[in-house]
Amino acid sequence: MGEPDWSSSSGTECGSSSDEEGGAGVDCGPGPACPATEQPLLRLNVGGTRFVLGRQLAARYPASRIGKLAACRGPAQGLRLCDDYSAEEDEFFFDRDPSVFQAVWQLYRSGRLWPNQGPCPRRYCSELRYWGVRLGAAPRCCRLLFHERQQELSEQLRLSRQLTAVLGLRERGTPAPGNWLCRYRSRLWHLLEAPPASAGARLLRVSGCLAVLLSMAGLILGTVPELRPGPGAGPSALWGLETGCSSALTAQLLLRLLSAPRPRRFLLSPLNLAELLALLPFYTELVARRCGEPRCLGLLLRVAPLLQVLRVLSLARYSTGLRAFGFTLRLCSQQVCCLLLFIALGIFTFSALLHQAEQHIPGTNFSSIPESWWWAAVSISTVGYGDTIPETLLGRVFAFGCISFGIILNGMPITMLFNKFSDHYAKLRALERTSMVKERGDMALKERLLRKLAQYSENQGPRENWST
Repeated sequence: MGEPDWSSSSGTECGSSSDEEGGAGVDCGPGPACPATEQPLLRLNVGGTRFVLGRQLAARYPASRIGKLAACRGPAQGLRLCDDYSAEEDEFFFDRDPSVFQAVWQLYRSGRLWPNQGPCPRRYCSELRYWGVRLGAAPRCCRLLFHERQQELSEQLRLSRQLTAVLGLRERGTPAPGNWLCRYRSRLWHLLEAPPASAGARLLRVSGCLAVLLSMAGLILGTVPELRPGPGAGPSALWGLETGCSSALTAQLLLRLLSAPRPRRFLLSPLNLAELLALLPFYTELVARRCGEPRCLGLLLRVAPLLQVLRVLSLARYSTGLRAFGFTLRLCSQQVCCLLLFIALGIFTFSALLHQAEQHIPGTNFSSIPESWWWAAVSISTVGYGDTIPETLLGRVFAFGCISFGIILNGMPITMLFNKFSDHYAKLRALERTSMVKERGDMALKERLLRKLAQYSENQGPRENWST
């Protein structure tokens, strides 16, 4: 293996480098100076790359691994700190990354740690902990860049875990033994929740989506006065449609609950809670039809259409775009809250200004600040219904400022939200495709194995008959 020029240096070069750059900025102070020609040498082999270091330079950091190795009185003690020792070449071997140790080697020579930008930050920190070197020995600029890379890596890993949780890929665990559905539970959960890789999974997904859409269509048509059943009339076609859709969605929800690896976590999921609340109006009306609408169900029947609207959220299970949109809003919750705060401050400020400018006009709609809130909200959102307008010149100036502020405020988060939504949507689609390709590969492998086993059994059959 070829050796780089810096690794075959002598003790004289180590001493000269130390004299040129010094040991400032390191937690452990340098030891007593010693001529390079009088320093015994440590010969190190790190991952196949050889390094030479003076013992006095290594002793400058006695708490480090190389510092402890320099303090050893013989190879027998040094074997506790290294992986192997060659008596012929008087060389200590370490099965570690030589690119990281290059920076550690330069620390002993120059007194400064210069982190490499190539390795993974977590792996680099693990290597530094092995050598007993602290990152504080690096200059401040290098530490800031290194911490930025660490934070970026942590953010990417956190985002990857959250995206995996959004797709439900984490829940593919093996169910606990003892359940009567133990054998088919994992397969059923995978069929209902995983991205559709087979024809059965695609059929279940399409049927669930159609049930939600038909139920929403029945809810919309049920508000048309001409389609409402009269008093004393029997069950209508819309009620039959709602019964079929709600029954299908209930059956699917129960199957998902029975096959879920963690039923409690499944029930506490926001989307699953929304599905349960959306099914509640149907069963409430079913009980009311059978029991003659008792008083306790009257209020629930009035808010039933509002709960049925939650069924729209069920479409997020079938749409990657909706999941990416909800995931983006959840990650940008702080920015969205700041935007709502700015809108509230703008509404309060411009409604107060316009009230002061218009309150002296008889019959004005800006007689108080609360009555001016609607105008300020409509103007900041740049909708401008025109039902309330200022009449004075100063009021129109304030109105122009309110509209301009709304335009600037509405344009601020668009780019940020769109970029994050596009990024998250692309990553979700990539995860779905990866999962589907893996699933199809597993299915194809099972089919090939079954085919090979069938061919093997057919070939072995005649031989067994002939031998008998």
